[in-house]
Amino acid sequence: MRISISGTSNIGKTDFTKKFLNKYPNYSTPDTTYKHVIEAIHQKNTKDDRDTSSKDIQWNILNYMIDTMQKYNRDDDVLFYGCPLDNIIYSLYIMEKAGDVADIDSKFIDMCVPLIRESMSYLDIVFLLPFTKADKTERKLTEQDKEIHHLYDALHQQYLTGSCQFLPKDDQPAIIEIFGNTQQRLQMIGMYIDDDGNVINDTSISDIIDPDMVSLQEQVSKD
Repeated sequence: MRISISGTSNIGKTDFTKKFLNKYPNYSTPDTTYKHVIEAIHQKNTKDDRDTSSKDIQWNILNYMIDTMQKYNRDDDVLFYGCPLDNIIYSLYIMEKAGDVADIDSKFIDMCVPLIRESMSYLDIVFLLPFTKADKTERKLTEQDKEIHHLYDALHQQYLTGSCQFLPKDDQPAIIEIFGNTQQRLQMIGMYIDDDGNVINDTSISDIIDPDMVSLQEQVSKD
């Protein structure tokens, strides 16, 4: 099964990825991530510039993600650190917040959307790590992290209503929010996949989202 771990920065994706791979040793992960793409571009840059908000960097990240995902099929047990949804959310944020200084514009977004929509059929599940009041860790979220989190939340709500433009109408992955600390998130995953990393009871991927969990998260967030 092809799984992605997604969410804003500083939400615990790196630690969760390590713990997931420890719990499910039959899963592998690509040797590189989009962060290696960013670093490679920065190393070629003659200027001391660590900015990631350019079309060039985001386009290279998107193509890296798609090329990497295409190497696997449904019979592979693979975990991806991030997916094209992360890429488009960041690009949308940059366009809205820094459009006067960044070169990401609506034409660039329009060029990316069909590629992202098609590529999402290469995933079976996206486990989305949101930030809620149930998360008692010491992570320091910046204002940018919090603003980007709202975009992830909007995307998830669109997924639940079947109106997300970044997903194919058919053969789309399930997008499941798992919240709390790392251990709680692993326990939540256990509701959907067994100890071998397979969907429990051979449930259809498109049907494994539990509507009760949405209500539960909303209730926890209010506590």
